[in-house]
Amino acid sequence: MHVEEHVKLWNLASIKIWDVRHRVLRAGEQVNAYRLPASGFLYTIRGSATVTLDDTAYVIGKMQVLHGGKGVCLEISLTEDYFEYYLIFYRANLSLSSSRENQALLRSHLPFHIQYAFAPSYPVVLYDKVQKIDQYWERTDALAKFQVKTLFYQFINDLMRQMNTQVVTTVKPNLVAQAVRYLHENYALPIMVDPLAELLDCSAGHLSRSFKKETGSSLIAYLTRIRMNKAKELLLHTDVSLQEIAEGIGIPDVLYFNRLFKKHIGVSPGRFKRDYTGLPASQDNTMVKSELSIVRHKLRGYIRIDDDNHYQYRREGDSRTPMKSKQSFPMLLLLSFTLLLSACSSSQNTSTASGNGQNSSNVQPTAVVQPTEQPAVQERVIKHAWGETVIKGEPKHIISLFPAATDYLLALGIVPQAASSNEEGSDQFPTYLADRLKGKQNLGWQVEPNFESILAADPDLIIGQDFMGDSFESLNKIAPTLFAEKVKDEQGIIRMKTSLLKMGEMLGKTEQAKQVIKEYEKQAAEAREKIKQAIGNETVMFLRLSDKEVRYYSKRNYEVLYDDLALQPPASIPDPSESMQIISLESLPSINPDHIFLLSSDPKETSELQKTAVWKGLKAVKNNHVYVVDYGLWFQGPGGPIGQSKIIEEAVHWLTQ
Repeated sequence: MHVEEHVKLWNLASIKIWDVRHRVLRAGEQVNAYRLPASGFLYTIRGSATVTLDDTAYVIGKMQVLHGGKGVCLEISLTEDYFEYYLIFYRANLSLSSSRENQALLRSHLPFHIQYAFAPSYPVVLYDKVQKIDQYWERTDALAKFQVKTLFYQFINDLMRQMNTQVVTTVKPNLVAQAVRYLHENYALPIMVDPLAELLDCSAGHLSRSFKKETGSSLIAYLTRIRMNKAKELLLHTDVSLQEIAEGIGIPDVLYFNRLFKKHIGVSPGRFKRDYTGLPASQDNTMVKSELSIVRHKLRGYIRIDDDNHYQYRREGDSRTPMKSKQSFPMLLLLSFTLLLSACSSSQNTSTASGNGQNSSNVQPTAVVQPTEQPAVQERVIKHAWGETVIKGEPKHIISLFPAATDYLLALGIVPQAASSNEEGSDQFPTYLADRLKGKQNLGWQVEPNFESILAADPDLIIGQDFMGDSFESLNKIAPTLFAEKVKDEQGIIRMKTSLLKMGEMLGKTEQAKQVIKEYEKQAAEAREKIKQAIGNETVMFLRLSDKEVRYYSKRNYEVLYDDLALQPPASIPDPSESMQIISLESLPSINPDHIFLLSSDPKETSELQKTAVWKGLKAVKNNHVYVVDYGLWFQGPGGPIGQSKIIEEAVHWLTQ
């Protein structure tokens, strides 16, 4: 363990004590699969137990320290009749002013996330701090809370000083293993990537990329396999209804469950149950045993994906099943086509008897009408990052699979016949595009393309988004497919105008794209002037509240604010290397912007923040310069020409009123 580097990061971090707990476990009691809500220290007082952090087990006695990061799964099994311990949860954030060197140091050492166990040489010193922290935590006055933080820093100081004299083995958390374990444990609950990433203390993009790299599957596709395997188990070994099965695996819509099951398993749930129920034991290789409860009593460890049935622990032996060959349907079509040709041939060659017994072939033939020559269908081959797409003629039934792609199409004067919804589980279009899509088919959320619903829409051109690259081949088999790109410059900033031009070139709408850009630049220039006259050089920040965190968004995603409108961020906020960075509420007074655009997915979080003394003391709050903006527009609109135009309109409205 690199104690010196850890001390540097502890010194730079802003610490918030999340909770303090004192527990006693007695014979027969244990802790099962408790996921830490924040980073935390466990300090043992009496007794002994086996404490497991994720898949790492420690045999712990009295007066020892364990540490685990947010999202770690904690289990405690007693080895004696009594086990007493404290839990201290905290959150640590590095300020935005931290240098790149310090940010790199954080990524290398992860002092707030790593797992370790430590037997201190002078445990009483640490025990004294922990006991006082617990005592002051029970009090509600501000001075007591301040004392808790002071004692916590003293605890860290003594801990680091003692660890510096010993060799301490640390374990970096396996992010993907944590996510996999969570999916197996909670598949019956609504699960989305963003909340899971927050639980595991990382960004949604990092979680998705890491999960795909390590497992070869997207997180949602992996979750779907878990759910379908559990559905097969319930179909085979219980008599519960399809509605109960659907709800039990986290898919309350039974119609959607039916479609999803057929898509992944190849047959409907009812057909699956009929074909497989009652098979001889030698053929029932789907499950080793019946597990009737929807949620497992004991979690399995991380399982590497080798095939779609990794979660079923198949028994060895005869794996034959009575499923029909996949060739049956094509063979049926071939047979039908053969019969049709035969019938046509028969009608041409068979002589029809005339009234005098002569063959009707003697009748004079009618004149043959020569077919008129059809004009050749224009064909275009479009080369792009995912291959080549051939477009024949002028597509009439265009569908869009993502809001940003829909934005591009509408800006270019193309109204798709069907488009994706605004978020998972919703049947609504994005709020700022809804008026332009009245009467059009809603395809639902398509981040993980639903090939069945796309096929049913019968498109002749599919427009997706660049992150769907893995699905290009499959989509292109349904209909010619193009992906809109959010093009970034060398600084990592998404450039709407470059992105729109690229889409316009692919669709043969270059001139329309240039005209949209010309009008946008005119609008932005006029807006800049109005805002400049209204607020001068006053500073502006765009913040979002999420899970009691404050997130600052930069021009990586919001060029519309900081480039096109030339809004000035506070001087104490250097531009983060990512589009978003978490900052502590306590750091806001030192930043103290003149104006705040506030985004919140939950009004309750906003109201809670507004009650704090820190928030009330901000300059923007005192001057009534906090603007709660529309979530749908400000979170989905950036990067699209229509979305950014509407953001400009709202920014002018707020800043010049």
